[in-house]
Amino acid sequence: MRRHLQECPKLKVVQKGQLKLNAMPGKSDGASGILNWKFDMTRMREVIPHMNMVHELPFSFVEYDLFNVLMKEANPSYTKISRAMVKQDCISAYGIARKRIQKLLNLVNSYSITTDMWTLIQNIHYMVVTCHFVDSDFKLHKCILNFVEVVTLTVDNAKTNDVVAKKLMENVSIQKKFSIDGKMFHVRCCAHILNLLVQDGLTKIKDIIHNVRESVKRVSASPGRLHTFSELSKQLQMPKKHLILDVSTLWNATYAMLSTAFEFKKVFVNYAERESTCKTLPSEEDWQKVEDVCHFLGLFNEATKVISGSEYPTSNLFLQELYEIKEAMDDLFLDEGDWMKDMVAEMNLKFNKYWGECNLLIPIGAVLDPRFKMKLIKFSFKAIYDAEKAEEEIKLVEETLNELFKEYVEACKEPNAGSSTSSNIGSGQTGSSSIPSSSIFTTSRFGRGIKTGSAKYEQHIRSVDCVESVKSELLTYLEEGVLIPEPGEHFDALEWWKNNKLKYKILSKMAAEILAIPLTTVASESAFSAGGRVIDPHRASLGTKMVDMLICGADWYRHYYGLQKKKKKNLLNGVYVNFSLSIGRMKLNVMDN
Repeated sequence: MRRHLQECPKLKVVQKGQLKLNAMPGKSDGASGILNWKFDMTRMREVIPHMNMVHELPFSFVEYDLFNVLMKEANPSYTKISRAMVKQDCISAYGIARKRIQKLLNLVNSYSITTDMWTLIQNIHYMVVTCHFVDSDFKLHKCILNFVEVVTLTVDNAKTNDVVAKKLMENVSIQKKFSIDGKMFHVRCCAHILNLLVQDGLTKIKDIIHNVRESVKRVSASPGRLHTFSELSKQLQMPKKHLILDVSTLWNATYAMLSTAFEFKKVFVNYAERESTCKTLPSEEDWQKVEDVCHFLGLFNEATKVISGSEYPTSNLFLQELYEIKEAMDDLFLDEGDWMKDMVAEMNLKFNKYWGECNLLIPIGAVLDPRFKMKLIKFSFKAIYDAEKAEEEIKLVEETLNELFKEYVEACKEPNAGSSTSSNIGSGQTGSSSIPSSSIFTTSRFGRGIKTGSAKYEQHIRSVDCVESVKSELLTYLEEGVLIPEPGEHFDALEWWKNNKLKYKILSKMAAEILAIPLTTVASESAFSAGGRVIDPHRASLGTKMVDMLICGADWYRHYYGLQKKKKKNLLNGVYVNFSLSIGRMKLNVMDN
């Protein structure tokens, strides 16, 4: 009987389809549930390509010997699959995810787009297109739409970007009307402008930076020197940190190098006494200048952290950072005895070039933060502009805000009127409080329906009553006091609008769409850190369509499983040329670097 049970072919068929009990862990440590479970190789074929794309694994990963040993240990029914099968499964998974993203975007009224360009070491030019939007639950999302090869578009500086933006606006305006006449069409990347500001200022202290850089290079170039430096650090009880060598094109890397080197100032002085050949050590006066510069650049560093998250912040957060930077620059510029005056003068020129005229997205985003409203605008503009200019810009913000809100009111007016009429006609309900459907329309001898006077009045009063009530939303919001959160409390503007969407039905929609417009191209640039790993020198033979599939698929399935992209500290072997746009309902915003 035992031998028969082991060898019976019919019994093996039954056992193959036998359901097994699977213990599913619950949310709490002690909670668990028992579910029927059956190994499904088809489901494995669905999930494996998701893993390949999200974790940027090669197709041959499934052929690794120990991977197959692991899968066999997990379930003996697992069947080995080939790299060709995984490639086809990835193509199928990409198609399914693409349809899912298309369906999701069909439910969104407004969305923004950022783009960025990158030149690969193989001299192939790629452009990434990233979409940003807020869903019906006021959650901020981003997804890559395309990662494609570009052969005809060249963008080399801001002036050229202006021309491209103008031409793009002309082409799109043929098909649809721009919101507020395109006043928020062209939005410059704030992170890039900060970089330009600081880079211009740092040219005034390039000799000091050179000495610090060469000192760090000298210590790091030899294991013996590094050991000597480390021993001196221990003797002086310095913090356990490492020296940082900067990348000259990245100001925040230069800031990190300077600030870290200044912490090791005493160690450098003692090291120079032992190494007589060390000729590039900064003088005492230079070290004092390094301290002053680091203190000043700390403001820019904090602002960059706020606006440059790859999961990126909403547009309401930047004005307070901008105001603080401008105030600090003005204080230094007015100080006749400060050596940094020339440095700040260069930075002020760049600031006025890009922000001398009000960037409307920044203040309107701030107004739609219940902690700020118009109070922050009036407070900060007095620091950013002179008195007369500040009044003009404040008035411009108020007029633009009212104009924008009226457009949203008009957009909501027609559907409301149409839906109220159709619901009355189609419902056929009668009663003391409703007009019978037969009294709404009469039929002429020509067979055409004629709307009765009572029906016309009802439609009119519904439309007027709706519009008049929503017109007061903006005024009500602005007249109420600002929200003062508890110290240290995290505040999410989108969450606040979600909780108040019944009170501000139209204004909440407007706020969600404005706050979703990105201020930087960081979300698009982050795609290239993945691109650098997917298209490494060993995989340079990948076709452009396959690269597009892997980059987009990884982003979509990361979103599908609720995973966040891990931040990896790596430098790319590529040259960035940044060009960004934002597209929305009745609006198209171009963001460039």
